[in-house]
Amino acid sequence: MRILQLIDTLDPGGAERMAVNMANTFHEMQIPNCLVVSRSQGQLGTLIIDQNSVSTLGKKNTFDIKAFWKLRAIVQKFRPDIIHAHSTSIYWAIGLKFIFSRAKLIWHDHLGISEDVIKNNPRHELRWMAPWIDLVITANESTSDFWVDQKFKSADKIQYLANFPYLKVKKKVKSDVFTFLHLANFRSEKGQKTLILASKRLSDTGLKFKARLVGKKVDIDWWEACSQMISELGLATHVFLEEARADVDQLMAEVDAGLVASDREGLPVALLEYGLAGLPVISTNVGQCPSVLEKGKYGELVNPGDAIGLADAMEKLMANPQTAIESGQRFQTHIHESYGASFFIEKYADILERNFHQKLTQN
Repeated sequence: MRILQLIDTLDPGGAERMAVNMANTFHEMQIPNCLVVSRSQGQLGTLIIDQNSVSTLGKKNTFDIKAFWKLRAIVQKFRPDIIHAHSTSIYWAIGLKFIFSRAKLIWHDHLGISEDVIKNNPRHELRWMAPWIDLVITANESTSDFWVDQKFKSADKIQYLANFPYLKVKKKVKSDVFTFLHLANFRSEKGQKTLILASKRLSDTGLKFKARLVGKKVDIDWWEACSQMISELGLATHVFLEEARADVDQLMAEVDAGLVASDREGLPVALLEYGLAGLPVISTNVGQCPSVLEKGKYGELVNPGDAIGLADAMEKLMANPQTAIESGQRFQTHIHESYGASFFIEKYADILERNFHQKLTQN
């Protein structure tokens, strides 16, 4: 089994982290694989164990013929059995399918489904591509249900497969005050403003804490609006905006709890990484988050956009630090057992065998 992954960039993001996690896991299992990055590697490229397995095309636009022929040459040399295309890289993967038909094409859709997505990003253009896609994998059960309802492919060719984290846990760094981490790129649906409002509510009670909001400036206007909001609410000593960084393992060691404040999600890799790091968590009730947390068994759940509920949950963790630590430990065990790399590979191998009659085996 030879697997070629295709993704647009390796800038910080959930789909990108999954591409890196899969590449590292395949490498450790000695499964022949390569990862092709269409545009630029970004910060996450440094996390790939086998740098020789990564190729960058330097794609400038959708119709960059030179970059596409470079991709074609890589595929012809590597001769993959599986082309695993993440998110929007499916468009060029379809082009590959025309000239390299023997490979099975998997589209890994990482987008969480919501009414906003259906209205503003319906992706109608994908429908004519469906015949060339052999299998759809989604990071969210509702996304899988959506494509089944849309009759994009037959139900047996649309599979939900949970994301998995890949993290080297580091020794805890003691913080001076209770510190929350919100790890998500800066976009409106990620809920940074809800967290800022929750922080204002906590600040008004006189509590000492920090909230670190870390992510890529995908939407500059949103970043600036969040920065202005922090200033106007007088939260400069409590809430900190930080640009994305690759050393997530170190970041996790520096904080006391993890937050997901999104209005919509698929399955955020950050939530799983919080678990691997043994952090207690608070998450909005979106996407697969309630499933991962088993409806509150392994972490607090609040409604999206509910700043008061989020503040109350944050205050609860701060008021019971030992209980929070124990909650993080239970969550860590749960993630290892139900969402670890070995669990993902077992399910991935089963999908390949059932759909393509091919075994995922080591060299």
